[in-house]
Formats: sequence, structure tokens, C-alpha cells
Amino acid sequence: MRKLTLPEWASIAEITGAFAVVISLVFVILSVERNTAAITSQVGDTSYEAVRELNLLRLNNPELFAITMKASTSLDGLDETELEKYKIWVHAYIDLWERFYDWDVSGVIVEDFGGWHEYFSAWTSRHVTKALWDDIKWQFTNPDFNKQVEAALTR
Repeated sequence: MRKLTLPEWASIAEITGAFAVVISLVFVILSVERNTAAITSQVGDTSYEAVRELNLLRLNNPELFAITMKASTSLDGLDETELEKYKIWVHAYIDLWERFYDWDVSGVIVEDFGGWHEYFSAWTSRHVTKALWDDIKWQFTNPDFNKQVEAALTR
């Protein structure tokens, strides 16, 4: 049996190194997929928790609950302070919707965004008037998102 020359050993090392690179890339891909799944799950958990917190805030705050109940029939029945509190509560919901919208557009949410979009559209059509939106929309600077809100108001 003949001994391998230095160039032959170099070729074997090169092939072995290339194989090792391919194997390490497979491990990187698997790790990225696992991290993506974990991040998606975390975004989902955070999203549900944020909506839950806003609902619990309303439920556990008798003053806010009374304001939102009064506003559900007409904003005209709210005094100036109540109207400002209601605007802040509405802003919190729409701000959350805008965050979800941005996550969807940027690809952070890899699951179907349709369910969240329908939830917030229905919520907006129920709790926001055109006049109220006109008063607070200056705080939302994404024109594409604003079109989503305005579409919900025409439902």
C-alpha cells in the first residue's frame, strides 16, 4: 500500500472540511427554525396577554367600566373627563392593533393574521365612532394601518 502524498491529504482534509460545513449549516437551520417557532409562540402569548390585560383593566376598574358602558350607547353622555379617559382606553386598543399590523407586515407574525384583524376590526366598529377616530388618528402615523381602521369604521 502506498503512502498518501501531502496534496492528497490536503484534498481529503478539504472534502472532510466541506462535509463538516454542510453538517454545521444543517444544525444552524434547525436552530433558526426552533428559535422562529419560539419567537412566534412568544408573540402570540404576548398578544393574548395584552388583550386580556386591557379587558381586565376595564372589568376591575368600576369607573372605566361605567365610562365604557355609557359610551357604548353614545359618546354624548360622557362629560369632558370621561371622554378623555375613554379616548385613552380606545387608543390603547388601536395601538395594540397597530402593533399587530406592523408585526404582520414585517413578517414577525408567521401565523394567519386574519383572526386578529377580524377581532380588532369588529372591536373598532363597536367602540369607535368616526368622530372619535378623527380626533385621535393623528397619533397613528402609518397610512396603510389607518386605512384598516377606517375600513373597520364603515362595517
